[in-house]
Amino acid sequence: MPVVAQIKQSNQSRHPLLLEQKYYRMTEGVYRFFRGTSFVFYQDFIQHFSTTDLTRVWGCGDLHLQNFGTYKADNRLVYFDLNDFDDAFLLPATWELSRMLVSILLAAEELALEPTEAKALLLAFLKSYTATLSAGKPTDIDRRSAEGLLKEFLENLEKRRRRDLIKERTLKSDEGRRLNVDHEKVMPILPQQYAKVKTMLENWHSQHPTPFYERICDIGIRVTGTASLGLERYVVLVESAKEKLYLLDLKEARQSTLAAFIQLPQPYWVSEAHRIVGIQSRVNNVLPTLLNPLVCESQSFVLKELQPEQDKFDFHYWDGELESLTSLVATLGTITASGHLRSAGRQGSSIADELIDFAHDTQWQRDLLAYCQDYPTKVHQDYFQFCEAFEEGLFDE
Repeated sequence: MPVVAQIKQSNQSRHPLLLEQKYYRMTEGVYRFFRGTSFVFYQDFIQHFSTTDLTRVWGCGDLHLQNFGTYKADNRLVYFDLNDFDDAFLLPATWELSRMLVSILLAAEELALEPTEAKALLLAFLKSYTATLSAGKPTDIDRRSAEGLLKEFLENLEKRRRRDLIKERTLKSDEGRRLNVDHEKVMPILPQQYAKVKTMLENWHSQHPTPFYERICDIGIRVTGTASLGLERYVVLVESAKEKLYLLDLKEARQSTLAAFIQLPQPYWVSEAHRIVGIQSRVNNVLPTLLNPLVCESQSFVLKELQPEQDKFDFHYWDGELESLTSLVATLGTITASGHLRSAGRQGSSIADELIDFAHDTQWQRDLLAYCQDYPTKVHQDYFQFCEAFEEGLFDE
């Protein structure tokens, strides 16, 4: 199937205006295009990577550099971990790692690194990943344990304040603060959508032992990201019993992209949102504040607090020193392996001993490196075809 048809197929039944924005953002560069086309990536992977991999890990399903990020937990510490589980699934480890390695190579292109430097980053990630698996002991990363570029990133985030985020995202009105509907981060919401979201949150609020907030002040359509643009997503302004304002993120959950490719038996989940929250609860050591699944008739949503400390790590923050970038990539390898170990032995996933044996096998590492080093050529070809089709108006339908 031509790549244009693949992209259209994987983006069916999305909000037309937001889907238009997604397609536009995907023209901005190869890496952003890659972020928005996991369906294409996995269709290629299942056809062309033939190395046997008997491992079963709980993975985020879309592992790339910008699906790592920060969040504040209930203990009020800021953590750095995997933070996007929309496509989370039980899958072979090589499926999870392949997308990460290709993302490193595409990021290295944007940073104008030499091929030898890019390969060094791949090896740093794999070395750290396999070393952590071999040790059989997961770890977590917060400001106290972070080093180098990541430590600086976390320290800067901790300087952000909730009141500044509220001022930035809201406006004063006669009825109190309301969301700033700027059409860039927040779009206006239709009355029927407002009523649906309000009812859903009120139902959850009435059943939750610690509901976090007292009343809903305003609701808008949230515009953010690349891969998820076009799904239903809302930002909600709420007030606590102590009259403090908070922002909540409510994101529609849909079937994992991997469901079309992975044949492994999966557990029963009450909803797609329960799948996302359930797997994240296994992989992360400490969870973001307020992470909950909500169900509304045939749809489900993931609820969490929208925090000033929450941010995806952007590789463009790089300070120009290869050593600091290598250290960061190695940390990502440790985090990935830690998630696999932390969730080992749960509902069909490999036990720790099996993952340790996997870490000692060098054949899959050689095969995966060879495949991933070749694959960026395909991404460039697909990106060129997509941009041509976009310019010709083939995505305007």
